[in-house]
Amino acid sequence: MDLSRVGLSTFLFPGMNLPKWLELARALGLGGVELRADPLCAYPPELAVSERSRLRHQAQELGLWLTVHAPIYDVNFTSTNPALAAASLGEVAASLDLAHDVGADLVVLHPGHVHEDYAQLDGAVEAAWQRMMFCLELLLAKVEGTSVRLALENKQRARVRDLVLTWEEHRRVLDALPALGACLDLGHLCTVNGDFRPYLQALEGRLLHVHLHDNQGERDEHLGLGRGSVPWLAFLGELDRVGYRGRLVLEIPDPEALRVSVRLIARV
Repeated sequence: MDLSRVGLSTFLFPGMNLPKWLELARALGLGGVELRADPLCAYPPELAVSERSRLRHQAQELGLWLTVHAPIYDVNFTSTNPALAAASLGEVAASLDLAHDVGADLVVLHPGHVHEDYAQLDGAVEAAWQRMMFCLELLLAKVEGTSVRLALENKQRARVRDLVLTWEEHRRVLDALPALGACLDLGHLCTVNGDFRPYLQALEGRLLHVHLHDNQGERDEHLGLGRGSVPWLAFLGELDRVGYRGRLVLEIPDPEALRVSVRLIARV
């Protein structure tokens, strides 16, 4: 595989910081880095204009493309609590400004979720869905006319009810919002059913981004490739068959597991 299409994601990991993740990407021969817009990773309020400029120049000097992952920790713009939903929307919106400032051309978004206690109530999931659509429309309006595109990511099986678990749910959003793209996370999918072929077919023409990591099929673990049961090799073959030429980000927090994964993917 052409490693210029492959990037790593910045994670909270002992001994690592933003410059070190960029340096590691370059050392591994990767093409780019996905900045996670969370505190201590690439949190917008922690990055002044001058720091964003330095980050942009560092990436350019290292020959790396940048993408941004909107914040995930304690963020849920579909929360049943209006104050928390509004605050979450503000946090996500700030990641769009960060993308513009550092020269990133894509931001990955999580769709939001419903707490398990509320999910059992009639109409609660659909109400959260409508809140999600409202927020996505606002975010798309914010990047309209810029070079930044938004990609909505499928989520994993969890105690909460995430709103985009299947290709049918993903397609429902995409059909309603033509300017929105899709990010397919294979690790997340494999906690639901792992049937990636119909999912790829459903995303035809809208797939902008891919996340790769491994797990045992029960929960989201972000293991290195080959350490779980995720059929990543067959998935890469199917991506090639359907003509996907976009980027693939390895969401693997352990630098050593990441190194092994890069060696594996380079042989494909």
